[in-house]
Amino acid sequence: MLPFAVHNVSLVYAIVWAIDHYYGQSTSTALALVQFATSAGSRGYHNDLIDATLDRASGAGKIQFLLEDERMDMTENLDELPPPSGVAGRPRAIWFLDSLRAYIRLERYLLQPGSAYKRNGYFIIVYTGREAHPLETIKIMFRRLLNIYVLNVNVFLTRRGIVQMYTYYPYGPHRCQSSLPVYYGSFQGVPSTADFGLRRQLFPSKLTNMHGCELIAVTFEHRPYVRIDDDANAPNGRRLHGIEGMIFNSLAERMNFTINLVERQDKDRGQIMPNGSATGILQMILEGEANITFVCFMYSKERSDVMLPSISYTNFPIVLVIPGGGTMKPLERLMKPFRYIIWSCLIVSLLIGLSLVAVLQLLPVPAVRELVLGRSNRLPCLGLWYSLLGGLALHTPRRNFSRYLLVMWLLETLVLRAAYTGQLYLILQDAQVRTPLQSMAEVVAKGYAFYMLPALRGVFRDSLLSSNIRVVRSHEASLLRLRDEDDPGIAVPLLLPTVYEFDYLSGPTRRHLTVLPDALMTAPLTLYMRPHSYLKRRIDRLLMAMMSSGIIYRYRRMYLDRIERMAKRRSVEPQRLTIGQLSGIFFCLMVLQLLAGMVFVLERLALRHSRFRRALDVANRYVA
Repeated sequence: MLPFAVHNVSLVYAIVWAIDHYYGQSTSTALALVQFATSAGSRGYHNDLIDATLDRASGAGKIQFLLEDERMDMTENLDELPPPSGVAGRPRAIWFLDSLRAYIRLERYLLQPGSAYKRNGYFIIVYTGREAHPLETIKIMFRRLLNIYVLNVNVFLTRRGIVQMYTYYPYGPHRCQSSLPVYYGSFQGVPSTADFGLRRQLFPSKLTNMHGCELIAVTFEHRPYVRIDDDANAPNGRRLHGIEGMIFNSLAERMNFTINLVERQDKDRGQIMPNGSATGILQMILEGEANITFVCFMYSKERSDVMLPSISYTNFPIVLVIPGGGTMKPLERLMKPFRYIIWSCLIVSLLIGLSLVAVLQLLPVPAVRELVLGRSNRLPCLGLWYSLLGGLALHTPRRNFSRYLLVMWLLETLVLRAAYTGQLYLILQDAQVRTPLQSMAEVVAKGYAFYMLPALRGVFRDSLLSSNIRVVRSHEASLLRLRDEDDPGIAVPLLLPTVYEFDYLSGPTRRHLTVLPDALMTAPLTLYMRPHSYLKRRIDRLLMAMMSSGIIYRYRRMYLDRIERMAKRRSVEPQRLTIGQLSGIFFCLMVLQLLAGMVFVLERLALRHSRFRRALDVANRYVA
């Protein structure tokens, strides 16, 4: 027999109802039942309640149970325990307490290093204290639970045989951070019958409306993600804009909280030092000076172990900004309009044409030569070169097959000639045409130093030598060097919108940053909150709704469309060409003049020697 459990059968059925209607609904997470008793009698009472609950709830097979007590040894397997940020751990439990002293033990259990619980989960406290005024004890417990971010907690209390449930609402009209106990409801009906239960949902929503209460957000201006402008109507005279700024404004409007904006002047996101201390924004979050932070934070395990991240609401590619390379040489400009594959195809076409002409000239059958080259076409090679360079066809064929060959060749040369002259014009107009690197292997082979933010150090630690990595808090100086110097010997990995913003601010007449053709990876962006923050669940649900409805995509396009378009725009005003830019064509002209001089000398010699003249005539006939 279970005398105490039978005496409090309503309490047992209230616990079973909570398990069946909430904890056992579509979840594989085990439910922990933990007792914190201060006397042997209370321990036996709690054991009887747990035994009776398991007897009635475990038969349905809806959920697994995990039995624990306060004397668990938490010093073993610390590496397998959740990090202190609360990003992982058990989100649900039922705790059995008999006094305020028992609650103090529970609080130590939650706060000790390696605690297995997410304090922003959903918990029930079964209070079995015998004092005359238990609500005073519950009031103290709620105040301390609010201080450690345990928000979704209900207390089951038996009074005159009726199980009553109490909770607290931290935000309400004319009150913020309130922990006063509020009577939520009682379990009605006859135990062991279908109509027994709570007529309301077990855990009420407490963050749907924060009634204008204040949240402290720490950030700094980092366009296009966060832009901070003066606004006399804002609470502290500053208003958020930018992609993440608009997202946070939407969260504030939907949750109805007031933003207390704190700007970090040194723009230090913060990091964990070797001695365990923190710096920058990270230090402010851990010490409770701010509730939330956002400023282009890429999700990383190092940060998530100490701060609680939201879900990722957007992502951007990480590109590698590299030196632009030296200015092109004059002959390189002449070769630049076409890639090697196009030059190869053009040369192969010329060789095929010249070879075909040579073979047809040597054939003894004139009908075949007339069919392919046309009648009275004595200079086919000269016509081939002439049409390639933009001249007219000297001999129009009268046979369909030869006409088809001519039209095909003219179409090919027309397209290639127009494409070449158009690209050559742009290259000659732009005095800053460079020859940058094309792959990550080439960058590594150059031995460049990689200047990166602390969050990226773990990403590149295994792929780069540690001696080549330089951790910086800001990229501004590095980007200026990459823009203004030909080869500063550095490379900077950063998000693609940051490149667009820098080029946009540089203007159309300045050199733009050069990036590798392929992105290195995709970086998810997230908000960070205090460890175990109860804001996470509500913010995650709102972010999911904003992504599903396209609101976040709209914010992205609002700020990215303009800077992408302006960053890619270059000055198109005509510029005077210099002798250096045209020295390549002058070099080719000089070579051709030397060749013409040699031909002139040969022609003069042919006038004095008849045999040499006949040989030269044969060469002229077959070459032309």
